Amino acid sequence: MAPDPWFSTYDSTCQIAQEIAEKIQQRNQYERKGEKAPKLTVTIRALLQNLKEKIALLKDLLLRAVSTHQITQLEGDRRQNLLDDLVTRERLLLASFKNEGAEPDLIRSSLM
Repeated sequence: MAPDPWFSTYDSTCQIAQEIAEKIQQRNQYERKGEKAPKLTVTIRALLQNLKEKIALLKDLLLRAVSTHQITQLEGDRRQNLLDDLVTRERLLLASFKNEGAEPDLIRSSLM
């Protein structure tokens, strides 16, 4: 049986989210030192757009798999929960990206 493309897409999407979090933290460190990091900001924006597209793809793949009965309803619910967590993480990353002066501890605790 061929591996399910949903999980490989999900894994790569999680990696992108992790990379965004690291880049935001890196940018914030530069800014605390009084330095600007325009290249990092551009990279973060591109990664956030990529994350948004991957989440949309995951939603589409999940909807298609459930509607064609390729997966059980229980598995569909499980994947939907994973997807909901990713959407929440995306919102938090976007908020921390826009709120440049936010305390890292506040952002970190909200991600937990």
